[in-house]
Amino acid sequence: MRFFKKLRNKGFLIELHEALTYPSAKVICEAVEKHVTDKEFLLFESTEKPVTFYLDDVLYRVEIKLAYGGYILHCKEA
Repeated sequence: MRFFKKLRNKGFLIELHEALTYPSAKVICEAVEKHVTDKEFLLFESTEKPVTFYLDDVLYRVEIKLAYGGYILHCKEA
């Protein structure tokens, strides 16, 4: 049952353009802040790795993925 719950977790990706070095917690937080619109409510629970934040009352955890040409932040529901 737990396996299927993990499959249903929702999330979104944030591309770090031209990021050739592993992103710091500060860079991650800044990228998340830029991604959020004015209509969404953002509250950081942890600004240290792993970065966690609430977006419209949903808790997300940021995972860093290496992609072709840079890094991607995968924000998954916690």
